Amino acid sequence: MIVVDVVGLRCPIPVQRLRVAIRENPGRGIKLIGDDPESLHDIPALLERMSLPPAKITESGGRWAFEISPV
Repeated sequence: MIVVDVVGLRCPIPVQRLRVAIRENPGRGIKLIGDDPESLHDIPALLERMSLPPAKITESGGRWAFEISPV
């Protein structure tokens, strides 16, 4: 699984980094870790626009982890 750490970065950077990770790693799972509350809306919206399954989202200590299944 590819890990993309965007802690401390604000939108649109997390969305851009995730889009690049998906494009550059076909067939691999991706875990995006961030702390921007806007990502709770923006990441699921990106995945929907890309016709990808929803991410599994977990929260711990003010950070969110988005686990995206391999595609």
